[in-house]
Amino acid sequence: MKKIYVAMAAIAVALVALSFAGCASQPAAQDSKAQVPAKGPNYVVIDHKTMALGGSIPDWLEVYMNGGGLRDIEALPKYKDVFVFVGEDSGTNLNALRQWATGFSVAQDMARLVSTRVQARFAGAAAGSPDDEYGRYFENVVKTASDATYSGARKEADFWVLKRYFKDDGKTVDREVYDYYVLVTIDKETLKKQIENVLNGVKPDKPLTKEQQTAVDRVKQSFYEGF
Repeated sequence: MKKIYVAMAAIAVALVALSFAGCASQPAAQDSKAQVPAKGPNYVVIDHKTMALGGSIPDWLEVYMNGGGLRDIEALPKYKDVFVFVGEDSGTNLNALRQWATGFSVAQDMARLVSTRVQARFAGAAAGSPDDEYGRYFENVVKTASDATYSGARKEADFWVLKRYFKDDGKTVDREVYDYYVLVTIDKETLKKQIENVLNGVKPDKPLTKEQQTAVDRVKQSFYEGF
């Protein structure tokens, strides 16, 4: 009888050991975090820049990929004192995208990033067509902003993710695409001074109507609300 109890104890120990081994073989928590659903349910992230090292997608990119805008990134404590901009490119050749990210020039690309955000600010503030609301002033500001040189910006980080897209059935794989992102930051006060030079330096091609001038002044006064 004693031998039977010993045998049963040995079996129990073996079963416990197998149970722990089974748990250990499960995917690590970081793998589930790596598959971040973003911008809809039709894809998952199956690989990213630091997955092989046990890393996770950085907070700024999780916010951005899940539909957040630049202001949502700026709401993170780390970026509360800066304006952020995100450059991005996509493709199936990761090496080509790495070269793009390595060659990303803040000096050259900053004007495009800023002018896009300036344009969105004017369009968002106008009830109708920005050209109707502000006259040619709107168009001239966007053009000047795209031609200006901005100092003080720097490339904060870059990161890539591999997305597996699915067809409408949610199961059949459609394609796999690499998305590469570059995060650029600039001190808020530094950029504000440079944008204000643009706003104040642009002169309309023809005199604005009273209503248009009022609209321009209103946007200038509250330009960074929603910027």
